[in-house]
Amino acid sequence: MVTQHINLFRNLETVVRELDERGHETIMLHGTPREMPGARASGAAPKPKMAFMGRGMEVAEARVASLSTGHRPDPDRALRHKLARFGRKVMNRSIYLRRAHPAPERVLASLDRSLPRGMKCILGSRAIGAVLSQPRALRAWRRLEGSRAPSRRIASMLADVRPDVVLVSPSVWPKDPVEADYLHAAHTLGIPTVGYLNSWDNLTSKGTLHVLPDVFIVWNEALATEAERIHLIPRDIIRVTGAPHLDHFFELAPSVPHAETCRQLGCRGEGPYVVYLCSSRTLIADETHIVTRLADSLRRVLGDAAPTIVVRPHPVNPAPWQRYACAGTAVYPRQGDQADTPESWQDYFNQLAGAACFVGLNTTAFLEAAVADHPCLTIVSDEFYEQQGRTGHFRHLLEADFLEVCADVDAVAAGVARVLGGADQKAAGRRQFVERFLRPRGVRIPARSVVADTILELAAP
Repeated sequence: MVTQHINLFRNLETVVRELDERGHETIMLHGTPREMPGARASGAAPKPKMAFMGRGMEVAEARVASLSTGHRPDPDRALRHKLARFGRKVMNRSIYLRRAHPAPERVLASLDRSLPRGMKCILGSRAIGAVLSQPRALRAWRRLEGSRAPSRRIASMLADVRPDVVLVSPSVWPKDPVEADYLHAAHTLGIPTVGYLNSWDNLTSKGTLHVLPDVFIVWNEALATEAERIHLIPRDIIRVTGAPHLDHFFELAPSVPHAETCRQLGCRGEGPYVVYLCSSRTLIADETHIVTRLADSLRRVLGDAAPTIVVRPHPVNPAPWQRYACAGTAVYPRQGDQADTPESWQDYFNQLAGAACFVGLNTTAFLEAAVADHPCLTIVSDEFYEQQGRTGHFRHLLEADFLEVCADVDAVAAGVARVLGGADQKAAGRRQFVERFLRPRGVRIPARSVVADTILELAAP
């Protein structure tokens, strides 16, 4: 398995454990620089936003005997490889020029920052854009990628290890797209390959696939359609498996009484609480003003019966919450955290399982909250169009019709009051979303088993 950075192990951890149980060995190579906090060679104190970097991989390696990890080799520094990486950045940009793309502007601006000013001007012209946006441009680029010599460094490493399968995640990384080098080298050596998505937003917020793998894994049919229409991935190589990292939530139960959870979270009592699920800082850097307004509105609506709002900071953006204090709120974990070990998954599940409901804007945590099976509320308004309407993935949540959509924080407070009274207007939609989006192969079938089956089918002699 080859990943862009060390934290992506979180999304493959259950698959690694499943392969181990079936008697197979996994070598995980990542691209996190050795000097980064969390990488083993570093003695530097981790920054708060990176306090858990590498934790999940290190815990798993200590407990899973068949897992070994290391830093992935970069391609050779030959000019042809540098030119290929630059060309990939151009082609990553090209998919956002297509009419089939649901939200191009936001990501285009991000991709343009990595290009020289002169090249941005050239690529920004309508004539060039019209050519690059055509499907034949990507198909021609893939033929060019397949015709060049592979990286000697990567090919040599793969020849030494000689794996039965090479899996590359997230396959569509935009900033340093070296996944294609691994896929191409593996093809050259006759090693079967798997492309693997890291998350549900990757196909509309990252780059594109420059070298087609033998199999491309997605969670569900909606993402399979995006892969086919936007990225021109043939439908016959796409496999729908579900989301294996969420297998934890399907199998967990609260490990402590509700009262103990309330004390741990910092609630002012043992009554109901609401969890505010924070979004990535790339969407919104600071949500403290939203929580403050919501706390005020809940007090107006419910008075002393207002539930505590427990804020769960986004894993890489805890800074706005370090010194935050507002009546009727708590922050947990204060330093932020991500579920990447059995213990941290349990802690996260306890927090969500005990909540009366969830509130947020646009966050992957809504998927985890849906599995926890409590009402989810959001605000859709002009104020948050940048965080929702200009992204390609938020529409999946709206189309699933499991969010209670509110116009402002006052409407959210009214919705919370209804939930506390026993209402759950979107229960059916929420459960259908879980079945269709997260476990489309069967709600009782662990997605890790489906992914493992898919990998082992390629490895079969």
